Amino acid sequence: MKKIYLIQAKISDNQAFDTRVKSIGTWIKYFDNNWMIESTLSAKEIYGKLSVGFENENMFIIELNKANYWGRMNSKVWDYLKDRK
Repeated sequence: MKKIYLIQAKISDNQAFDTRVKSIGTWIKYFDNNWMIESTLSAKEIYGKLSVGFENENMFIIELNKANYWGRMNSKVWDYLKDRK
């Protein structure tokens, strides 16, 4: 089953990291260091794929509840979540 994850990371080589995130699943990047990604992988498995070569960089991955969210954000974020409900 696909789940939505929030990835927050401060990575020195942002371009290489972006490419790696995009290879994991359907994604949206809405701030410099924030992505949402849809994947069948667990947070630990995603971390394993993203952290190679970035072991000393800060990275946080958490599963989001796509049935319960609210706030003010760019409309592309709302569209991304709505498409996955």
